[in-house]
Amino acid sequence: MLYEEGFTQNREISWLRYNERVLEEALDETVPLFERLRFIAVFVSNLEEFFKVRVGSLLGEYDEGDDLVDEKSGMTAADQLRRILDLVPGLLMKKDMAYGLVESKLAEAGVVRLESWQLNEEERGRCFDFFRDDIKDHLIVRILDADEALPAIDEEKPYIIAALDAELEDKFGFIDIPRSLPLIKVLPGEELRYVLTEDIIKMFADTLFVPFVPLDLHVIDIARSAEVSGGTASANIAAEMLDVLERRKNGPADKLISDGRPGKALRAYLIRSLDLDERQMFTTTRIDFSYVEELEKILPPEIKPDITYAQHVPSDQTKSIRGTVIDLIKKRDLLSSYPHDSMDLFLGLLREASFSPDVTEIRITIYRLASNPKIADYLIYAARTGKKVRVVMELRARFDEERNLAWADKLSAAGCKVYYGTDKYKVHSKMCQIVLKGKSGDGTGTKNYITQISSGNYNEKTARQYTDLSLITYDQEIGKAVSRLFRDICKGRVLDKDRSYPPLAVSPLNMRSELMKLIRREIKKGKAGKIFFKINSLTDEEMIEALMEASCAGCQVRMIVRGICCLLPGIEGCTENVCIVNKVGRFLEHSRVYIFGSGIDEVMYISSADLMKRNLDRRVEVACPVKNGKIRDRIRSIMYDVYCDMEKGRVMLPDGTYALKPKM
Repeated sequence: MLYEEGFTQNREISWLRYNERVLEEALDETVPLFERLRFIAVFVSNLEEFFKVRVGSLLGEYDEGDDLVDEKSGMTAADQLRRILDLVPGLLMKKDMAYGLVESKLAEAGVVRLESWQLNEEERGRCFDFFRDDIKDHLIVRILDADEALPAIDEEKPYIIAALDAELEDKFGFIDIPRSLPLIKVLPGEELRYVLTEDIIKMFADTLFVPFVPLDLHVIDIARSAEVSGGTASANIAAEMLDVLERRKNGPADKLISDGRPGKALRAYLIRSLDLDERQMFTTTRIDFSYVEELEKILPPEIKPDITYAQHVPSDQTKSIRGTVIDLIKKRDLLSSYPHDSMDLFLGLLREASFSPDVTEIRITIYRLASNPKIADYLIYAARTGKKVRVVMELRARFDEERNLAWADKLSAAGCKVYYGTDKYKVHSKMCQIVLKGKSGDGTGTKNYITQISSGNYNEKTARQYTDLSLITYDQEIGKAVSRLFRDICKGRVLDKDRSYPPLAVSPLNMRSELMKLIRREIKKGKAGKIFFKINSLTDEEMIEALMEASCAGCQVRMIVRGICCLLPGIEGCTENVCIVNKVGRFLEHSRVYIFGSGIDEVMYISSADLMKRNLDRRVEVACPVKNGKIRDRIRSIMYDVYCDMEKGRVMLPDGTYALKPKM
């Protein structure tokens, strides 16, 4: 077993340490105050998703009696669950401390959240008027007997539940708060003074349960397992995903969190109704941070610049282009580095392609889209003007299934040919191709390709928040390979073992073997060997073992790993030559880059794939070689800046924790 060699750690523990890094940004005094509040909201959102996905999966293994041991830690599912449930309360206490500190400093800056006991008589009256006129009639209120099940709970929002004063038996009050309600009530004054709607509802809850009196009142939130299996060989993937989404709504609860500890009767009722273990119930001071986005919109302009990041204005690369984007790409490759560059270059290419009479076809793989994407508008326009538009829409993008289903319908209705990927494997690769008319030397028609490959999604919103790389090339070798890959995905042939798409490395066919071949190449160089990866996650056992071997051979192994990292650096006799850096800051590190060797021997790929079994063996992924020397230089410079960041960068220690980088 790999864990017996002592240079690996459990993936769930590694992820919790990463989320603790996110929380540490809320304690960093160099971060603007309101942004510190936002980091708390991100921490809470991350933890919610962790329970839905990872804890849900572990609970499934545990319920099935699966006693398989984790290769990286030697822990069973039960062991991992116990460890997670031990660590989470401490993280929530740290979050509560950070929240209290940030709120007190925001109050000093003039952004004051008030609780009921802080309101004077006039302010309390204003809150009651707001409750009576704008809130009360929209609430769904139930009085429940002790043996009555909780009403259906949507995990996407909080609820309020109360133990009621009943003479003969336990009764409980339940309040469903529609998401359509405002989240904040602003009170008059020179400062921004506000009360959260959920606190106002709690303040006047006694008017909702007459003749009973709420004695033990709490906001609660649950997480349900998102790991709902579906038979991916279904002939109708769209119908199957609708069924999966419906079953997910009624999936088992993984956790319940409440603002304060419920009393004995209420606690017992919740445990019984949700079929939870006592340890799956957590207590915190504030559950729902949806209000942060609403609060930002009403920040006073005179203080907003002091408590938020300065506005980030990405570079619009199209402003320096004379002529068309298409003509420029025919001359040289183009690279966008999001969010420092805007998505305008790619959007400009797509817009031109949708209008150009020289373009015959547009092809694209879509995993996640923004709410109102220009990309979809251009694809629809192209289809309506007679161009062939092929869209590979991945319906199994977790938590975006409904949105992708809706866009698949809209694109199909507009005349786009929509494919739902492959039966067994998610299509996670990020590729777009423009097919141009051309003429060969003998006068017969031929095709030319403009190809775009990205490390991130075609999502205009996240392109302003996530660091990603987008390469656009007129390289016809790459273009023909991507064209064959599109054709085979659409025909369901991508998984045929005899297929390959050089110079691309494609999962699940040969990306693993190509990366391993390059690692082995560097191992043979010994101390002259160099390996550099920038990825989101490293969990694959074969890759971890190969990187350990590279270290033992004397290779310099340098990695930037944003989230989960099961390889431990600096372990004597194993990973002394491995250095792992983590960066958490204003932008989410999301690009994936693989570099082997240096100088004329260097091989560089950009990809959407992490080093996880799911990416290498269970998804369609693409790693594209970067051939242009200037673009390689730019990518190397970007990687150097992230790796050497002394402010937001941290270095992983041999025990898996993170520390500030030593001053140079």
